[in-house]
Order: sequence, then structure tokens, then C-alpha cells
Amino acid sequence: MAGVPVQRALECSRLPVFIEQTPDAYVSLRRALDWVWRSRREVGIMEIGFLAGRAASLSTLHPDLHRAVIRAPTGLSRIEALSNHVHRENSAVRIDIRREGADRRVICEVLGFQNSPFVGFAEWKVIAGIIDIVRSAAGSDWRPSEITFISRGRPSDATLEAYGNTRIRTGQPCGSVLVAAADLARPCIDRRSTSDTVNDPLMPPQTPSGLGDAWDFVSALRALIRPYLAQGHPHLSLVAEIVGMSERTLQRRLAKSGSTYSDIVQDARFSIASDLMADSDLNIADIAFAAGYGNAPHFSRAFKRLTGMTPREYRGGLVCS
Repeated sequence: MAGVPVQRALECSRLPVFIEQTPDAYVSLRRALDWVWRSRREVGIMEIGFLAGRAASLSTLHPDLHRAVIRAPTGLSRIEALSNHVHRENSAVRIDIRREGADRRVICEVLGFQNSPFVGFAEWKVIAGIIDIVRSAAGSDWRPSEITFISRGRPSDATLEAYGNTRIRTGQPCGSVLVAAADLARPCIDRRSTSDTVNDPLMPPQTPSGLGDAWDFVSALRALIRPYLAQGHPHLSLVAEIVGMSERTLQRRLAKSGSTYSDIVQDARFSIASDLMADSDLNIADIAFAAGYGNAPHFSRAFKRLTGMTPREYRGGLVCS
């Protein structure tokens, strides 16, 4: 903390004295925040929360939570994955999504902190994570139209500058981030152009390790099966043969990356469909066929599950933007 001898302050706390040497260790959030509060000097708890949120990113999440979020293809499905798996990161956090007309309000609840002086810090950590996920779909410059906090503390000048025209409201019933439904429906940036992330998805069978780390491996498989989807569902055995693995080895490799072959097929289909949506001359049935769906209704249901919008609503949003 600013102006505080850290070692001496830790010795007076009930935190591990050598916590600086083990920054990834888990400690009691309430105990840590109590130490932050007592050591803060002139820095407000909301400002500390804002700074901590800026230092966090998707890559700092618990590995299981990170895999669940990253393998989802849209902003909406990533928020849903965060909601379903956030207990792996913090057992006190609950996340929900509510409709508000053309927008979605992502509710961030931190159990046990509603009446705590530390609530502003705890809220910022979750809200910063939500914003980072939406930016993975809407772009790094995206800003929410509104952020709300239970905390009544005044946002720092740095916070107000970072979020520009975003309405920041304190003393509200819940912490939340307001997001346009169209922004949540976007395919994530790391999914939009698979060919940009993998130079040659058709790797030589003798060098399957050349597919790189787990995420590059998933990207390569998604790119690999795209050309086959218009012919139907490519069998696992075909893909295994191309990458030079047995089916069982391929499935184990996917499991290690937190994915399944069905996930890869679904992601590749969605990638094709979202690309073709920008072409206004193609009807929904043609897009469904090109993406490997048996019929338009099946495609529409799958598309809405991932984006929260029907294909026609999604296309309408593209035209408006």
C-alpha cells in the first residue's frame, strides 16, 4: 500500500508474512481486505479496487475457469460460462444476466460483503472481469453504457477518466454492467479469423506437436473442419487421421484443453455462420446449410443459444451498426 512498510504491516496482520513470495496463493478475501483497509492511508477502497481490476485479466483466472470461458465463442456464452464456473475462482461471487429492452444487465453479487466497507473493492474485481470478457468480443475500446455499485464511495478521477461517458452510479441495489445485446452477440475476437491464428491447420501427420499449445490446437482443429461442414458432420476419425493421432489421443488432447469434439464442430459452424451473416444476399436457410445445419430452425435455435439473438435480429444489428 502507498507509504506503508509492507513487511511490518504483514507482521501485524493475520496474513502469511511471506505472501509476497507466493502471489498466486489463495488467502481469505475478508482478511486480505481488512489489511488493505487498515493500510490504505490516503488511497480510497474504490480506487484500490479499480487498480486491482485493471491488473486482472482473463489469463489470471483459475485455469478451469479460464478454459471454460475461453472455449465459448461469443460474449454472451463467455459471460454464461463465467456465471456457471465462477465458484472455482471465488465461492462468494454470483453472476446473473437480466434483459432490459435491447440491453442486458450483468448482475455481479459478492455474498457477505453487502454491508462491508470493502464492498467497493470486491465489486470492482468482478466488474472488471465482466468488462474484460465483453471486450474480448466487442473490442478493447468498448465501454459499458452504465456501471452500478452497492458501495457509496466516490469513483476516483482515474476511474472516471478510464470509462469516459459511462454512467457510474454508486449506492445502488446491486453491482452491475449494462451491455447492449448486440455487443454480447458478437463472436469473440480470437474466434473471428481462425486463419490468422494458425498458419497451416493441415499440419503434417508426423508432427502433431507442431500444433502448439492447447489453445492453438483447438484453433487449428476448428479451421481444419470448416471446409468439411457443408458436407455434414465430419467424423472424428477423419480429423484424427489428418492430424496424425488416434481418435482416443485426439479426444484426450481436447479434454486437456477443456474442450470436446462436439464443441469444436459447434464453434466452427458458428464461425461460418457469423461470417456469412454480413452478406445480406444470403438467406438464413442458405447460411444454415453452408454451416452444416440440417435445417434453418435447428440453426436458429443453436445460434440464439450462443448469442441471445435470432439470426434475423443479429443481422439487423449488423445493418444498424
